[in-house]
Amino acid sequence: MDSPYDRPSDEELRLFLERIERRLEEEPPALSPAAHREQVAALLRQSGESSFYETLSIAPTATALEVHEAYDRVARLVHPRNAGRLGLDGREGVLEVLFERVTAVYLTLSQPDRRKRYDRELGPDLWKAVGAPAAGQRKEEARDVARRYYERAMELAVADEYHFAIELAQQALHIDPRPEYHALLGRLQARNPLWLRSAAENLRRALDMGARDVELPAVLQSVIDRLDAGEAEAAPGIAARPKRDDPEVRVLDPDATGEIELPLPGEGASKSRRRKK
Repeated sequence: MDSPYDRPSDEELRLFLERIERRLEEEPPALSPAAHREQVAALLRQSGESSFYETLSIAPTATALEVHEAYDRVARLVHPRNAGRLGLDGREGVLEVLFERVTAVYLTLSQPDRRKRYDRELGPDLWKAVGAPAAGQRKEEARDVARRYYERAMELAVADEYHFAIELAQQALHIDPRPEYHALLGRLQARNPLWLRSAAENLRRALDMGARDVELPAVLQSVIDRLDAGEAEAAPGIAARPKRDDPEVRVLDPDATGEIELPLPGEGASKSRRRKK
């Protein structure tokens, strides 16, 4: 998944090498040489195959601080200064390659525009791959993952990244069905005439589960009115997304429809978001 635009310049690489070397003086890796070698070997085996998130062992919902902390941890493991400790004297090039890769990862994930472009390259499979909690994961941990997906979906919706927002809202529901997750997914689906029935179902489910959003009944009624008016059947310009069985995530042709309203949670009617299609 590496992209040429993510490669650090020589000057950037020099600055990061110096910075991490200072960090090593402050806080050497708290690992035995054997454990250190194993972690470096694992990174080397995964190089070129793992996603940037997997390289840093973080979730796609990781915050900027979590990205920074993960980079600091991994970069200190693979800094060329560790060559002697790892028995790699004369083979520092291995560590140099790894250090350049993790720095490229950091430069991408720490900058919102680059990260957004990288996420688009990965596509929705990124979210599905991390959607289900690992075997034996505690319920509270799974709920935390779902909450972070929900919060990230909200951020993406505000940024008009509705496709990924829907993917994340669906994953949050899969892990931990909650009324607010159904409500958000219903609101997002309501933007596309093809998804109106699914939107109504999710909005009803949210209300049945006791959603506290006072605007939700009005949003549901609006969707029902659009269904009664035949908007779903008359929806033009729907292009099916390849390799996906779920009709809820088809892509709306941006040139085919008019203006659609989506009041996000917490937005009153006067603050309804509008987007030209």
